Parts: sequence; structure tokens; C-alpha cells
Amino acid sequence: MKETPDCNDVQTITQLICELTRICSNKEHKFAESFNLSPTELRMMKLFANSSTYTVKELRVKLDLTSGRVTHIVTSLEFKKLLSRVINENDKRNIIIKLMPKAQVFLENLYKSYTDMHIEILKSIDMEQFNNMKCSLSTLVKLFLEWEEKQNINQIYKGK
Repeated sequence: MKETPDCNDVQTITQLICELTRICSNKEHKFAESFNLSPTELRMMKLFANSSTYTVKELRVKLDLTSGRVTHIVTSLEFKKLLSRVINENDKRNIIIKLMPKAQVFLENLYKSYTDMHIEILKSIDMEQFNNMKCSLSTLVKLFLEWEEKQNINQIYKGK
């Protein structure tokens, strides 16, 4: 029979996850501010490291925001000359959000700074601790994604 953690162990993990979430949120806010971005603008810009274009719907789904909120953030990033809107020639009802040419250098700098910040944070641990942490975090992400998928399936069955 598989051994399961007791309630106290689970509560400890729950508290650690909550504390990590709070600390990461603070870190993201400070990092975003250093680039004159809001945390949500930073999250949107990070997406453009994987693709140079998105539709509003794709951004809405990936960021879990309303279309109106996505439009507001895109407008702000357009003002900062990081993104632009282009009419989709295949379907004129859809707008494509595109990375501006100068934004590529901005993104490279952002990712270098982001990596450097995490190197600084993690420099005090040895490789064994680093690998254990990487494995634990990967497992945690996998478990959360599986849980999230189950929740989505349950909502579909409940008609929500």
C-alpha cells in the first residue's frame, strides 16, 4: 500500500506554497517596475519570447484575462512602443498583436536580467540542492496541472 503524507505535512507544504506565491508575486512586481511595466504587462511581454504574434483571444486565454483587459494592456504596451496591432488579412474581424522591432532587444534584455536575478537568488545552494529543487518544482507543476485539468473536466460535467 502506498504511504501518504499526514495532515501536518500537507499543511506545511500548503503554507510553503502560499509563502512562495507571495514572495514570487512581490519579486515579479519589483522586477516589472524595474522595466517600467506593470506585472501583467510583464506577463504579456514574456509570452512574446515564444511567438512574435498573438490574437487577442490567444492572449486572453494564456493570461486568463478578459478581452477588455487584454485590450487595455496592449494599448499601454503600444504606447511604450513594444507592441502593435495589425488587422488579420485572412479575417478582418481579428486583430493580431505583434511585437515591435525595438521590443526584441527589450525582451532579450528583460530575459537576461530575469536570468541574472535568479542566478543571484540561487547562488547559495549547491548543485545537489539545485537539482532536487528543480525536480520538486517540476513535480509540483505537473501535479497542479493535472489537478487543474481535473477541475476543468469536473466543471464541464457539472455544466459550468
